[in-house]
Amino acid sequence: MQEFHELIKNFDKIRDYMRQFFVYGFKVRSDFDAKSARTYDNERRRIESWLGDYTCSGYTSKGKHLYISVDGKTIPRNPLYAAWKSKTFTDNDLLLHFFLTDLLTGREQGMTAGEICDSIVTSYGCIFDSQTVRLKLKEYESLGLFLSEKKGKALYYRLVPDLPCEKEMTAGDPETVPGLWGRILTAVKFFQEAAPFGFVGSTILDRSGIQNQFFQWKHHFIVHTLEDGILSDCLEAIRKKCAVRLENKSSRSGKLTVMEGIPLKILVSTRTGRRYLCLYQEESRRFNALRLDCITRIQLLQECPFYEELSLKLGRNLPHCWGVSFGGRSSRLEEVCIKLSIDEKKEPYILNRLYREGRGGEVLRIRENEYLYSGFFFDTNEMLSWVKTFTGRVMDIQCSNQAAVNKVMTDWERMYQMYCGCDSADSGETR
Repeated sequence: MQEFHELIKNFDKIRDYMRQFFVYGFKVRSDFDAKSARTYDNERRRIESWLGDYTCSGYTSKGKHLYISVDGKTIPRNPLYAAWKSKTFTDNDLLLHFFLTDLLTGREQGMTAGEICDSIVTSYGCIFDSQTVRLKLKEYESLGLFLSEKKGKALYYRLVPDLPCEKEMTAGDPETVPGLWGRILTAVKFFQEAAPFGFVGSTILDRSGIQNQFFQWKHHFIVHTLEDGILSDCLEAIRKKCAVRLENKSSRSGKLTVMEGIPLKILVSTRTGRRYLCLYQEESRRFNALRLDCITRIQLLQECPFYEELSLKLGRNLPHCWGVSFGGRSSRLEEVCIKLSIDEKKEPYILNRLYREGRGGEVLRIRENEYLYSGFFFDTNEMLSWVKTFTGRVMDIQCSNQAAVNKVMTDWERMYQMYCGCDSADSGETR
């Protein structure tokens, strides 16, 4: 039987388990049938070891269920970052890490890969293949830990020097670091919860041995930590202006779909904080918005030669998106007109909302206390919840998408029956 390890090689496997435990938390062991029961036990044990203070369990008729319970308004840091800090390593990785940093400490002139190999043998009595050492040196250079400099035909490596402000660190209380570095760390305490700096900031605080004691966040969507790896790949593709191939898993059916397209923008919901990838699909010649938490894997492809043209086209389309939807296959704009009764003297805040939240729609004053809101959008279904916030003030609503009108009218009728409707016989008795 394979031995259980707390550390992981691949984050993709555990991402889904953590999301299920955090977002839902009602599933029992038998509900996780996509993988073996042993896989569930291993992933559950890992999560409990990382998040022991935030994991809870309960019992139903189906059995025991595990869930992650976190109050985002009170925690000083994002506990889900622990998953990103649990990447596995080999014995050689561990040995080389300390050997290389020890050998290069204080050597401002640097050392070549060959000199490092010889020094490892003489100083520590270990033998490593020169290619292994070179690959580790290049890896640490890419991570920003080492610097390389060509001197003649030889390549010398040295440690990245400390920032001037880091030298202000003293042996005293790490919470009272003086000078510029102390002020920087205060800023890090705030930005550790702001993407894309979040995980980097958390790691800096770990290195400095300090905790956030200043800031709390009201709207703290920490579950998005689980998709930050996907976000990083998307941003890299956008920066390089290249196409991607990705796997998208339906949140409803669980069906996995492979698709290709050109990523152009990351859209963020102001209401839920949910993040979307805006993708142009050449096959259908239309834009599409995919939830980041539904993307399981992304692969960068070739550079797109007409990327700038697509960006300009997207800029012309976005003003007609109420949310993230670009409509159906036809991509035709839907017209909506809403007539509202608003008391200008008593309810100026309602009028302000109409202007502020109208997504570029036109607001026309018909007469005193009567206004007409109109606009063209790809999918008017996205605006129905907003329209319902004006319940009691809507005098008339017209839309080229009659199905959307029927939906909101049905909701209003049900609401009326729930709160104002009564049986005729009862009504007669009351009178």
